[in-house]
Amino acid sequence: MREAGLGLTVWWDERDYRACGASLECRGRFIVGKLFDLDTRMLQAAWLAAFGRRLLGPPEIQAHDITRSQWGLILSHMGASPDEVADVQARMGRT
Repeated sequence: MREAGLGLTVWWDERDYRACGASLECRGRFIVGKLFDLDTRMLQAAWLAAFGRRLLGPPEIQAHDITRSQWGLILSHMGASPDEVADVQARMGRT
């Protein structure tokens, strides 16, 4: 049986995430990159819903500038569980 949500908890043990330390920009880029690898089309649709513009289109949105509600919208759209959404928001300082 598949675990509810995206299974994000395994991401936090990855070397690239741990290397980010306290850098919100690095953490955000890591998370967005993982979502991009997971399902590019779904992330593009979620990004459009959250920001009203295409992913990576100018002007580029910095990962540390993504608000709590935008993280919630993106992650929910991608299929994250409520606990996963709250975890990412906390990791990005958006509690």
